[in-house]
Amino acid sequence: MFEAILVFIFGLCFGSFANVCIYRMPRDISIIKPDSHCPKCKRPINWYDNIPLISYICLRAKCRNCGEKISFIYPCVELLCGVLFLSMYFLFGYSYILIPFCLLVFSLLVITAIDFEFQIIPDEFSFMLMVVGFLTSWFNYTLGAGVLERMLNSFLGFLAGGGSLYLVAVLGKLLYKKDAMGGGDIKIMAGVGTFLGWDKVLFAIAIACFLGSIVGILLIAFKKILRRQEIAFGPYLAAASYLVLFLPQPAVIINTITAFEESFLTKFVFTGI
Repeated sequence: MFEAILVFIFGLCFGSFANVCIYRMPRDISIIKPDSHCPKCKRPINWYDNIPLISYICLRAKCRNCGEKISFIYPCVELLCGVLFLSMYFLFGYSYILIPFCLLVFSLLVITAIDFEFQIIPDEFSFMLMVVGFLTSWFNYTLGAGVLERMLNSFLGFLAGGGSLYLVAVLGKLLYKKDAMGGGDIKIMAGVGTFLGWDKVLFAIAIACFLGSIVGILLIAFKKILRRQEIAFGPYLAAASYLVLFLPQPAVIINTITAFEESFLTKFVFTGI
């Protein structure tokens, strides 16, 4: 119980840092300097007014100095990051592998928020995931049984994640004479692939395409976007990448579906012939 609480608190702290990244990185502002300050009055925020969740509640969602309302997004990001870290703890336990996967979900959270609003994915997160994912692959037991197998699968995940989307981008450019896939999407899935391996990263991309298609159709149907209007794909890639962490290996899912189809056909189709 203590370990879970500790991980959750760390998640809240990283959520506070996520808010800094989400606000500053797309605006080309350093995430180190200046210190946290109110966007309206520009006065620095004291440490006791910068405690995740608690300060927001104590300040009643207002700046102590000027009374400017604090966006509800800030505590939501902090809470969500805490929950994401906690989910990684329940998935992997209190172990070495928990650290890199917490960095993964932290990155997915930040790029989701940034890409959703600005339709860009900062390269810093993509390159960080590539490096961290590959360097920690030797003890990432989700990638295989032995060290060499894990490192090879991580490298193949890098190629599959980035290469498949790069192929889509090239073909889309040839067929539609315009960009069909952003460079940020390609790089972030190359980084995610080093964590998931080649099969799961391809599975994540397939799920992201399905989710993006469904949402896109609904947005068009409700006239929220135009038919050929571009939408940010990063949030769907991030959501799918997180989802596959909790799913069985793609081969297991395919075998299960195949067995169900055979059983269905045998029971309801071929028996009537």
